[in-house]
Amino acid sequence: MNRLRLFIPLALTLGLGALLWLGLGKDPYRQDEATLGRSLPHWQSEDLLSGSTINTQTLKGEPFLLNVWASWCPNCRAEHPLLAELAGSVPLYGLNYRDHKEAARTWLREAGNPYRTVLADPDGRLALELGVYGTPETYLFGADGTLIARHTGELTREIWQRQFVPKLGEARAALTAKSQP
Repeated sequence: MNRLRLFIPLALTLGLGALLWLGLGKDPYRQDEATLGRSLPHWQSEDLLSGSTINTQTLKGEPFLLNVWASWCPNCRAEHPLLAELAGSVPLYGLNYRDHKEAARTWLREAGNPYRTVLADPDGRLALELGVYGTPETYLFGADGTLIARHTGELTREIWQRQFVPKLGEARAALTAKSQP
C-alpha cells in the first residue's frame, strides 16, 4: 500500500501533462469560426467623436468591417496603418473597447481616423455580446448584419487577403445579385 502512494504524484503529474499537451495542440484561432453566421447585436452606443447616439442597425446595408480596438493596445496600433488603407475599399467602423474616451480621441487625432464611425464601449457590454476575447479583433459582416469572417489578433495584409477578401467578394456579389431584377 505504501508503494502505491509513491506513484500517486507521478500519475497526477502525467495526467496534468497530458491535459496541457492536448490544450497546446488546439488552434487558438478556431474560436473565430464559432460565431460565424450570427447577427450583429442590436445595440445603441455613443459615437466616440461626435457624442451622437448610434444604432448598430444603421451599419447595415452593405458589407462592412467592425474593428475592435483600444488606445492602450499595442497590436491595435500596429494594425492601424493597414486599416487606414482598407478604409478606402470597404466601410470600416470602430468599436473602442474599455478605453478612456479622451485617450482614444487623442490617439485617433495623432494616428488618423480610418473609421466612418467609432462606437464607444467603455464597459465592454457590446464586446461581450459580440464574443470579443480581446483587442484587436476584426469582424466582417454581410449587408444584412450576418457575421461572415472574424479574426482575433492583429490584422495583417496576409490575413486580410487570405481570410477576408474572398468573403468580402462573395458578400458583394450576393448583394449585387439581390438588387438585380
